[in-house]
Amino acid sequence: MATRRNTETTIRAQKNTSRKKRITLIVLPLAAVFVLVAIFAYWRLGLFKSQPVRRFPIPVYETHVSHGTEATVKELDKRIYTALMALKVPAEDVLFNFVETKTDNDDHWTYSDIEIRLQEPLPEQRIEDLFSQQLSKIIPKQAVRFSLGLDRNLVVEISVNGHLTHRLVFVVFEKKEIAPSPPPQSLPLVAIIIDDMGYDTEMAANFLELDGNLSFSVLPYSPYHKRIASAVHNSGRDVLLHLPMEPLQYPKVNPGEGALVTSMSPDELLEQLRNNLDAVPYIVGVNNHMGSRLTQDSAKMRQIFTILKKRGLFFVDSLTSPKSCCAQTAKIFNLKFARRQVFLDHIQEADAIRFQIKRLVTVAKRRGQAIGIGHPYPVTLQILKEELPNIKQQIKLVRISELVG
Repeated sequence: MATRRNTETTIRAQKNTSRKKRITLIVLPLAAVFVLVAIFAYWRLGLFKSQPVRRFPIPVYETHVSHGTEATVKELDKRIYTALMALKVPAEDVLFNFVETKTDNDDHWTYSDIEIRLQEPLPEQRIEDLFSQQLSKIIPKQAVRFSLGLDRNLVVEISVNGHLTHRLVFVVFEKKEIAPSPPPQSLPLVAIIIDDMGYDTEMAANFLELDGNLSFSVLPYSPYHKRIASAVHNSGRDVLLHLPMEPLQYPKVNPGEGALVTSMSPDELLEQLRNNLDAVPYIVGVNNHMGSRLTQDSAKMRQIFTILKKRGLFFVDSLTSPKSCCAQTAKIFNLKFARRQVFLDHIQEADAIRFQIKRLVTVAKRRGQAIGIGHPYPVTLQILKEELPNIKQQIKLVRISELVG
């Protein structure tokens, strides 16, 4: 009897085990499918990301605080671009033959000699009427002079405050097959810095995909400053600290968190500077964000350069003030230094940026090297994507650390 009871118990146990195995074989695949579906749903909804990406507005930046002649020159540039577009002159048919910064006492301005190549003749009167209409809005009519130059080419000379600022020569140009000239032994060097990084990881990724050795300046305490600085470093490009400094319009214009201002004591300024330097990883140098007032203060810049020298960092003057003392102060400390020649996108229009890139290349050919600064705008990204293959045939694009000395 006991043996029979034990046998029945064993059979029931075997049946229970078999039933559990069948349930397990059904439940486990279902559970796996459920987990995979859940993961896919989270991925599609963006919920699986540990750090969801948000877009923040790009901070305001400060171009050269223009006064006198240069302020009018910038407005004239825009009017000239508008007139050329109205004449349907493609950007590639506008050549900067010569660009030079000129001074007269405290007055500073940029002189540009520009050749406009026309595919077919345009009525001279039409050109004169269009330029007169555009330019007379900001300068007297007598400040624009029209004449015929060599080969009876129309020449437009523009003056501001008695200073010649633009010379435009309209040339009818037939495109012909020309044998390529041998490449020069050495190309001029150009560095392009993209400022104000740290607010948009997607835009940063797009700029890093460009086929060019760009450098990037990252604002401390921006939402993604560490992630973007790491990505730039891992791509083999230069990372700079975009150091917030007091502008002339402060406090109406605020350079943001971590700003160095003239009212700080030496201890306060140096403590904030060290914090800013420590905030952004992998930096090889510094350039100023705004700073038109602070870069004129030689005492403050000496304090700043003392720390940069100790840390082995260089300084690039964004040149937001014509009265900047940075070059002279850097020389005192034997600090590696350079300064910006061209802002690429102070006018955020496609043709205007193309013209500024041409201006940058022209400056580089004349000086042997040049530095341009742009910003993470969609239009800047698009034009660089289009123009980089062309300009790399005329210049060598290098990291900013290669141009400081």
